[in-house]
Amino acid sequence: MAHADVRRGTGWFAALRFAEDENIADRVYWYRAAFPLNVGEKVFAPVGTHDGVQRAEVVRVLADDAPAPYDVRFLKSVSAKCGAYRRSMGEAVVFETGGLPYDAKRFTRYGRVLFGDGVPSGGITPVRADAAEPALRVLLRTEGCALLTGACAARTAACLWRLTGVARGEVSARLAMCGADGALPSEAEQASLSERFSGAELARLARILQ
Repeated sequence: MAHADVRRGTGWFAALRFAEDENIADRVYWYRAAFPLNVGEKVFAPVGTHDGVQRAEVVRVLADDAPAPYDVRFLKSVSAKCGAYRRSMGEAVVFETGGLPYDAKRFTRYGRVLFGDGVPSGGITPVRADAAEPALRVLLRTEGCALLTGACAARTAACLWRLTGVARGEVSARLAMCGADGALPSEAEQASLSERFSGAELARLARILQ
């Protein structure tokens, strides 16, 4: 039965199937979305107790005037459409660190770390990245969404992806999409950087995008 809380002010509602996760592949979960979706599209969304981001297929979308399927307070939100990697920030375009696989079925989070030359707004914290190590240390102390800016913004994002567990090839491909082909640190650079953080700090850096 549809819940009395209607669509007004809540966006769209879509049913998702996480077919790549054998533990929940036979189930369908309702989500809210801040953007329109179509049946058959692939999206990223948090699922499970720890809200790990996984890939799912949209199997049903409610009509624009339909009531919510459940109380919207208990519905999780779709993170992004698959393939989304940039967003507008004023007149500038900034890039996402979400949507890259770091293990067999989970992907990095959207809306946690951005990089580019935009002017942050709406609660997004600016982090100056003139070198990777100091910027990563600032990220350890930053709550909510952060925007990396400066000469080493893309390189810092690349270091964070690698610390999260994203494969080197995946990082390289995303950087190319962002026009930052030369920002991928060498394996030696990455290893040297890792040695300057404690084990606990490395674990906390990994969890920023996990």
